[in-house]
Amino acid sequence: METKDKKESWESGLKILKRMQVVIPLKLLLVCNQIADKIDDEFSLVTNILEKDDTELTLSEDFYIPKQIVSHSSIEYLPDDYKCNCVIHRHPDNCNSFSSTDQNYINQNFELSILYTKRDKFVAGQYNLKHESGYLIQLPVEIFVDYGIDEIDITNIQKPAPLVVIDKPKKHRGRESKSRILETEHDWDLRKFDTIPERKEKLLTEEKLDYSMMKDFMLEEVTEQLQGIEYRLDNIEESIFHRTGFYADEVPF
Repeated sequence: METKDKKESWESGLKILKRMQVVIPLKLLLVCNQIADKIDDEFSLVTNILEKDDTELTLSEDFYIPKQIVSHSSIEYLPDDYKCNCVIHRHPDNCNSFSSTDQNYINQNFELSILYTKRDKFVAGQYNLKHESGYLIQLPVEIFVDYGIDEIDITNIQKPAPLVVIDKPKKHRGRESKSRILETEHDWDLRKFDTIPERKEKLLTEEKLDYSMMKDFMLEEVTEQLQGIEYRLDNIEESIFHRTGFYADEVPF
């Protein structure tokens, strides 16, 4: 008698569906954002599932705003004539899950229900599968916004190397202090930090000049600021310990 491998004997070949994926067009997000900018209360709009397969749903860009009376925490739907199988409704910020009222009066009346907040956008969803026994099987959803563009390749965009700042100990009136001073050696060059070696050889004369001018200008400006701060500190110290200078009359001895 042929025996099966233990692992094989446990494999059923069944696929487990834990959640549905929902693709929402960017237009619907912009519509929700615009309504949220105009009113501070809850609201809802309806649309339809445009495409459907075993694991993914895609919504239509078309929408309708049902007649409704809204408050900060509730929506009351008025008699209206429309046929849609998906509802999107808003919650206040920080309320990123369906309430019991949502479950009993909104979610079960639509095939798909999406939750939106102004701060976090689309935050939750529920998909209802009808069972032949009359029960609804409710699945959570994973939401993706379709921005209409593919992933952008940004490898050609590089950041310049940061200015190098070092701490140099400095003797001042018999005690040691620290000042943050920019490295000023003339051989310091932004290009040596470049991560693309080929670009070093392709820099035009104008580009090299721009780097040099930027470096010199920034170093001079920072050095002048540091010298000004040190000068003012010296004046304050003179006034405190020797009662001279501008601050002499303000020292409370």
